[in-house]
Amino acid sequence: MVRRKKSKSRTILLVLPVHNEAAEVPRISRGIRAFLVKNRHVSLRVVDDGSDDGTAETFRHALRGVKNASVMALPHNGGKGKAVRLGLTGGRQDLWVFMDGDLAYDFHHLAPMMKALHEHDVVIGSRSMAAQPDGGLPARRALLGWGFNRLACVWLGFDYPDTQAGLKGFRRAAGQKLFSNQKLDDFAFDAELLYLARKMGLKVGQIPAQVSGLHNYKTSQVKLMLDTLRCLLDFLRIRFWSWTGQYRYP
Repeated sequence: MVRRKKSKSRTILLVLPVHNEAAEVPRISRGIRAFLVKNRHVSLRVVDDGSDDGTAETFRHALRGVKNASVMALPHNGGKGKAVRLGLTGGRQDLWVFMDGDLAYDFHHLAPMMKALHEHDVVIGSRSMAAQPDGGLPARRALLGWGFNRLACVWLGFDYPDTQAGLKGFRRAAGQKLFSNQKLDDFAFDAELLYLARKMGLKVGQIPAQVSGLHNYKTSQVKLMLDTLRCLLDFLRIRFWSWTGQYRYP
């Protein structure tokens, strides 16, 4: 009887961008510890985006002794896009994934993410594909989110029902191409990644993304109206950079 060789699990670099989350560190760290104990193939990196409440040091203390977890502290608040880019760039793992650092999405999303990355270069979470707890997003935020998504699709030439869920994964080669080109540091960086993926001919898949029932939508961190206007300017920048050859398409 010939025994089949056990297939080796693909390694994952999982980045969690955070900003001023010191009060939530105990809860988040408990989730991280429980997950990493059972998933040694995952290397998790918390990226503190210039917090001023001691978030990085609190995470370092809470995750002490967890070999496959690390904390990167950025000196200044540069935006979620920058935190994700710096956290992933240079990773040697097979797959790169980022999730919202407050664990708005449970770690169980990683299993369908890995499966989908067998067939796709990039995989994005979509809240429209899953039932959401407690009726989903607050109405005002849902309306602005829908408007932003439609504008992104029209201006940037793709069609996804949810571009902004903080759950996205990449094969390493695709991630290297995308993040070596990606320029935006703020809220619209997700849309920029999808624009670049389309221009580079990368295959993009989607998985259902269910927001945790414990998640608290912090309108103070995402100033909805102001960020929407900034995103419109960012769409113009993306188009300008593309027209002027500032992106490199392989």
